[in-house]
Amino acid sequence: MIRKAIMPIIPAAALLLLAACTQDEPGGQGNELPYGEYPLQIGGVTLDVESSAEPWSAEGPQTRVAEDNTDGKSSVWQWDGSEMIGVRLGNETATYTLNADKNLITYRQLYWTSTAPATVTAWYPTDETVNLSDQSNGLVYVLKATAENATYNNEITLGFKHQLAKVRVVLNGTQAGLAQSVEVYGYTTCTNNEGAPVTDNAQQDWLKMKNTTYADGTECWEANVVSGNITLDNFVRINGQTATINDGFPTTLEAAKMYTIDLTVGKAITEITAENCSNIKGDGHYRLSGGFGNTITVIGGNPTIYLEGASINVGDGPAINITGGTPTIHVTGENTIKANESLSNRSSGIYVAQGSSVTIEGNGTDDVLRVTGGADGAAIGGYSTGYNQHTNCGDITISNVTVYAETYSNYYNSYAPGIGSTGNACGTITITNAIVHARSFGDSDYSAPAIGAYESVPKIVITGSEIHAYRGSYGTSYADYIGQGGNSYGYHGGDIQCGTGSITNTTVYKGAYNCRYDTSSNEGSVYYDEEGNEIPQ
Repeated sequence: MIRKAIMPIIPAAALLLLAACTQDEPGGQGNELPYGEYPLQIGGVTLDVESSAEPWSAEGPQTRVAEDNTDGKSSVWQWDGSEMIGVRLGNETATYTLNADKNLITYRQLYWTSTAPATVTAWYPTDETVNLSDQSNGLVYVLKATAENATYNNEITLGFKHQLAKVRVVLNGTQAGLAQSVEVYGYTTCTNNEGAPVTDNAQQDWLKMKNTTYADGTECWEANVVSGNITLDNFVRINGQTATINDGFPTTLEAAKMYTIDLTVGKAITEITAENCSNIKGDGHYRLSGGFGNTITVIGGNPTIYLEGASINVGDGPAINITGGTPTIHVTGENTIKANESLSNRSSGIYVAQGSSVTIEGNGTDDVLRVTGGADGAAIGGYSTGYNQHTNCGDITISNVTVYAETYSNYYNSYAPGIGSTGNACGTITITNAIVHARSFGDSDYSAPAIGAYESVPKIVITGSEIHAYRGSYGTSYADYIGQGGNSYGYHGGDIQCGTGSITNTTVYKGAYNCRYDTSSNEGSVYYDEEGNEIPQ
């Protein structure tokens, strides 16, 4: 008869042998024990240990592993009732299953045959051959536990250790997002000799890595490899192209350690900080993510600024101040740019000086940029410095992105569009394959267009887009939806104009917008449709 043995194990962090006497001392002479009377007692399997980057949880990583989601620098157990480990005591082996109830189950019990101390060995997986060639959907593991000086009358805890090395590739640079595959060179298979990876007669080739983003924001590619020597100029390849690792990286990989390789793909990207944000120029590439409270000033050149989940909120002046040059703002994810709404802050959200230009682009309309101007300032474009004193703006290009451009109020008899100029002169406004929500300001006598200039119609070219144009209003609006501003005693607007430009393959949704403000409270934004009906927000 086959007898199934069930033994409860103690989960959690124990790395110590559990010293509890579980049998009476045997009788008889010498060290021999009667077979079948003294079973091997496994009191626990290491499940939780402190994570560490170097070595990679070498002191006690866990069996049936998945990488810890926080930072991927340690491993965690995922119980599902099918995790099997091999165990050796003396000359005999057995397979144990760790079930969902955290019990060890075996159909073949191991027994002590001597009172003499012995080494108990365990390993995972129980497969004889381990395939490392494709880890794109999950890492491959070989783990081993050794309990030395174990005795027949004490429970043991199995503390497993990694027998492979972990390689992590972190990509940076302007073309990092173009990586479709990352591979490392190593043994495609190994023989699992009771937890010892053996590569006799095994072949080497490129191993597919897993693309992972951890909770701490680390995005990387990972694979586990058989330890040993590597060649720096033939160890990593990206999209089938070999990348050379910088000198100084270890040429010998050790088991149970994690190795991080940082590679720049394309051109290097500089992180924007409070120290470097006021003097951006040249053809460099800059990146900002998270919150930021300083104005980013571009003074010349053709820099590219990557906004990746950024939130810029400044107390005075524009959030992005383009005084010269032709920068590109590349948007990924949800981003917010906000000039202070105080009446004392006369500025644009993104100021584009006359003679300069800005291109705002994304990878598609799932990428979003929300821009709010300060008092007397367009969300994107120009602003007023005093009574009837306007700063003209340069060219504005918006492509493959969703943009919300909202102006705030007027203070010096200027009426700011969502996108464009508070005065007369404005460069060309070009919108291609984008979704744009533009909202301008108006009061009882004056109104600004959603897109355009207050005193004239600039050249506006819109293609393949969806435009939600809210002209300024305080009950009655005198501006164009797209084009030129107006007033109660002169131009009454109400049109869509593009000057010498054109609007093609585009849907324009027309509405009116009023933002009421007083010194005690901001009552919020009220939107109206073309007939003057309030639109719930």
